[in-house]
Amino acid sequence: MGDYCQDPVKEDDVTSSRPKQDIRTEIVGKEHESLPIFFTALPKDSGWPRGTILSLTDREPTEFEQADKYVIAILKNKTVGALSLHAAASGNYHRQHNLHFHIDVLPQYQNTGIGSALIARMIKYAAKMGFWRIYLGTLSWNQQALALFGSYGFRIEGVSRAAYRVKTDGGEEFFVDGIGMALWIGPQLKVNRNDWKSYIIDQTAPLPGEYVYSAEGSVVMEELVGLYESVGDQRFRFPELLMGAWRNSTNVITVRRNSELIGLIRCLTDDFSTLFICDILIRPEHQRRGVGSELMKRLQASINGIYQTILLTDPDTLPFYRKLDFMQWESSCLKMNRPTDRKLK
Repeated sequence: MGDYCQDPVKEDDVTSSRPKQDIRTEIVGKEHESLPIFFTALPKDSGWPRGTILSLTDREPTEFEQADKYVIAILKNKTVGALSLHAAASGNYHRQHNLHFHIDVLPQYQNTGIGSALIARMIKYAAKMGFWRIYLGTLSWNQQALALFGSYGFRIEGVSRAAYRVKTDGGEEFFVDGIGMALWIGPQLKVNRNDWKSYIIDQTAPLPGEYVYSAEGSVVMEELVGLYESVGDQRFRFPELLMGAWRNSTNVITVRRNSELIGLIRCLTDDFSTLFICDILIRPEHQRRGVGSELMKRLQASINGIYQTILLTDPDTLPFYRKLDFMQWESSCLKMNRPTDRKLK
């Protein structure tokens, strides 16, 4: 981790916003008088599974407490949540587009919209300050946090398997994964076809009414649900299922028109042998205009060299895939379970 953001707080940066009637958020410096009180009020095991036994080093001031700038949430004149902002070291060209953050909310104020208010204000601030990528790390046990970040378009970028060893005061011992998530808010990206694991900025400004494709497209829950509902996919009734599938997909490409999400393709792959196309969706009023073919073309270009590409479809759409050199395979097996919205703890 590099040095933290040293930019002075501008007057309009500290103007309160009101995502909810009784919550206001502010951008403040590390010297803000409410922060020491807030840090003291946080449980020492904040962010860990309940009952975790912490070492002496775990109890020392964390990166969360050592930032130079914070977003704070104020409720009835009390700071009840905070989000620390960490920029790359000044002059680090390779990383200067990144903003890292930590977030915590006092236990008695969780599940009240405070986390959402902090994230919304951070995204607005990051865009204003010229950051293009916002990222964080969390633990696999914290499904509630994964759902919150996912609802703002953050996608899982990597899993550090069994990265943390946990021992509880009840004598239980187990391991949890570390999860890396990120949100891209920068210029339009496209895959560098000379090296499919890199991206370049697409300098072509979209014209009004033009279809805009993005290999790092972010979505929010409401527009994702709307897209699935528009094509009659009954999974629209389960928003958490859709967002969980979205944030865990290996590759995604979105297509927008006048900023509206009108289609997407997503897949899972091992990067060598097999790619499974999970969904390709296009709003009915934009079908038969070449959008689906373009999505498939861009996905195939981004994973050039995969041995086999697999998808499930129905008889009505078989002609479309045959035109793209897919063949019908008669020996497929499929088992389906009733979809549910997982109630995250």
